[in-house]
Amino acid sequence: MVNIMHDIGILVIGHGSKLPYNKEIVESIAENIQKKHDTRVQTAYMSMNEPSIEDGLKILAATGVKKIVAVPAFLANGVHTLKDIPGILGVETVGTKTTIPIDGAQIELCYAGPIGAEECIADIVFKRVQETL
Repeated sequence: MVNIMHDIGILVIGHGSKLPYNKEIVESIAENIQKKHDTRVQTAYMSMNEPSIEDGLKILAATGVKKIVAVPAFLANGVHTLKDIPGILGVETVGTKTTIPIDGAQIELCYAGPIGAEECIADIVFKRVQETL
């Protein structure tokens, strides 16, 4: 069976923070994706943490992927997911697909939406309530 995810890299984008917690959570999300799915995953941050979004793209491109899906680790759309991150990536908005040059290679870049209000998020919120009681 051919692994269709072999040529695809996932860039998990966090906000970044002076405190370590944000980076730890984003790295944990990326590690969990990589454990469950046989694909390349890299973290990147808008500010205050490394690697930057630009460097994260370069790191993934250096692995030989042909397509990168950039996913913001944000719950909802806002200025960062609708303006700042697309501006850094050079895409119009969520759902945009384009081809960008990275270190001499032409890489297809897809920009996914934020996490949103999936049923599994509601389950996690309720789980936190139960843990607190």
